[in-house]
Amino acid sequence: MELITLKIFNTEIEAEMLKIFLETNDIETYVFGNILANTYNLFNNTSGGVQLKVSENDFEKANELMTQFYNKES
Repeated sequence: MELITLKIFNTEIEAEMLKIFLETNDIETYVFGNILANTYNLFNNTSGGVQLKVSENDFEKANELMTQFYNKES
């Protein structure tokens, strides 16, 4: 299974909010970089941030759901 980065965040909390929304809609998600970001917040930009990844097969659906998620918040 190939994982693709859906979005990069500055904080783990932002990533977890979208992760919960996607998983509620049957998209399995994975968060990477959260430990480094939480420990060394000053270096978050250079470390690649907190990455939310999804399966290559779920990427299109996840991208559509992400758009819905952020349009709802606005």
